[in-house]
Amino acid sequence: MADTTTTTFSLTKPEVGASADTWGTKLNTNLDSIDDLLDGTTAIKPNLTASQWQVGGTAVTSTGAELNILDGVTATAAELNILDGVTSTAAELNILDGVTATAAELNYVDGVTSNVQTQLDAKLALAGGTMTGDLLLGANKVGADAGDYIKFTADTQTDFYVNGNNEMRLEADGDLHVDGDVIAYSTTTASSIALKHDVNIIEDALDKLKSLRGVSFKYNHDGRESAGVIAEDVQAVLPEAVKHIRPTLESKEKSLGVNYGALTSILIESIKELTAKVEKLEKK
Repeated sequence: MADTTTTTFSLTKPEVGASADTWGTKLNTNLDSIDDLLDGTTAIKPNLTASQWQVGGTAVTSTGAELNILDGVTATAAELNILDGVTSTAAELNILDGVTATAAELNYVDGVTSNVQTQLDAKLALAGGTMTGDLLLGANKVGADAGDYIKFTADTQTDFYVNGNNEMRLEADGDLHVDGDVIAYSTTTASSIALKHDVNIIEDALDKLKSLRGVSFKYNHDGRESAGVIAEDVQAVLPEAVKHIRPTLESKEKSLGVNYGALTSILIESIKELTAKVEKLEKK
């Protein structure tokens, strides 16, 4: 019968009754091997039972499956301690290297499969405090509170609310409706001859002007006082200055509106006709 060895670490088992004068050498060699195993010089592959082994006097209760989650993770022990209860994969944990968040905070990213900052930037990209991506809000609204906001209707209109009231609307056709005065230092209308064709002088301007009534009145919808002309009168002599509009944002039906700027054409030609009559009289 000859010497044999142990199964896992191949320690020599001297044959009983044999190995004369070699037992000491073999035992010393085995002791050196055991010493290397215990001090970490030689790697070991123990089969440990949860709660049956300790680290620094504290029982380790993690299961093999739980410890496998950390395979390949390069975080420090202090960083790993904050992951108690977190079920992320090793790849997900590596993203958190250096993060000092609590386990509860880390659980908020449950299900995130890539760099969190990259995903956040894709949703709400910021650069120097200025948003560079799209901002989409619920109910198609954005504003300061429930009464002051801007409401968007896709491909149709944008409404502006102040104190719960719809005060202004921009429509897809470019029309801007305002339920009050539009106050500005000046307004300029495109009027170059290069932008026009079929240009004609207003004929019989004075007669047309005489058929118009300058009136004061109150609006039916709010009682506000104003002055001007009657659209139907203008339509009879200068239909180009009249169009169908919705007078208020709440109006369902259209009514006639007047382009008051267009009335200057009648005034200009009327003055010229009057001037010609005066000059003719002065020559007599």
